[in-house]
Amino acid sequence: MPAEPFLKAADELEATEQSSDALTAGDILQQERQRLGLNEKKVADQLHITMHYVKALESNSYEKLPGAVFAKGYLKSYALLLGLDFEDLMSRYDEFTHQQNAESAQERRLLIALKEKDRNKSLVIVFLIIFVTGFLVLWLANSYFSEESVSDVPASVEGAQNIRPALSQVNESQVTTPPQLTLEVETEENSAPTDQSTITPSLEELSVIASELLVEVDLDSNVDSSSAVISETSGSEGSPSLEDLASALQALRVEQAAGAKASSQPRVITIEAIGSDLLRISFIGESWIEVNDSESRQIYRDIREAGDVLEITGSAPFNILLGDAPFISMSLNGDEIDLSADIRIDNSARLTVGL
Repeated sequence: MPAEPFLKAADELEATEQSSDALTAGDILQQERQRLGLNEKKVADQLHITMHYVKALESNSYEKLPGAVFAKGYLKSYALLLGLDFEDLMSRYDEFTHQQNAESAQERRLLIALKEKDRNKSLVIVFLIIFVTGFLVLWLANSYFSEESVSDVPASVEGAQNIRPALSQVNESQVTTPPQLTLEVETEENSAPTDQSTITPSLEELSVIASELLVEVDLDSNVDSSSAVISETSGSEGSPSLEDLASALQALRVEQAAGAKASSQPRVITIEAIGSDLLRISFIGESWIEVNDSESRQIYRDIREAGDVLEITGSAPFNILLGDAPFISMSLNGDEIDLSADIRIDNSARLTVGL
């Protein structure tokens, strides 16, 4: 019985030692400050630091301090102020920071492992997609070529079946041709039809040539007039003569030459403003253009096509905006203007000429 109080006191002492061993440097500082009745502001004033640093020391938030050297210096000053063992506090500080660094390293390793796992998963998904796509492409190609080969077989069979009727028609024509060649003309009255038969093929050939020329003529301008010429030259019997067809072909050639000459001439658009400077803009392709004078007053704004020539008479300088500059050449009072330095990445250009 008398030994029980001693055992109980020993257990309490051991528990107290274990609890004290579990305390961190910040916990010891906070408990001692509270035991001495000091507040955080008073401690901060005596240590010449901010209350933020005092709270960081007591909560073991050393990452909020400027660095490890400053943290150790503040701990030493704080321990001397409270009358604590500095070596014990430093050992607890080192143990805490070592454990914290180990936990941070483990977290970093886990994070790296998770990132590596996610990257491997994405690679596996990409490989699966590539494999499935390649398989589908091969399957579709195999199906396409197999269907094509099957469709070629009936065509070849049908072609083989058509050879025999064609050969039979050739044989029949060869058989029937000699009797037509052995016909004799008994009287002079049959010579006229013979001459007519020799003339008719030449007329037909000439009409074919005329129709081919009609196809080459522009549909909007020359087809109606050419058809009228052919219809006028036709006789009451329905077949034109050689002289009529020759005159029709000559008229077609004249009309084609006139159309080509008209199409080769550029279309000139003249704009007159106040001034004597001549700005000449030639278009080899469709482009938007806007021309303003030196006071930002608009002189011209429109879309021009290939072959157009815009001549603007006014007072330089001119402020010009081009929609498609590579299709445009420009001159001012006869002097060519180089646009290559003003062309942007979208082929537009904005420049001022005549300064």
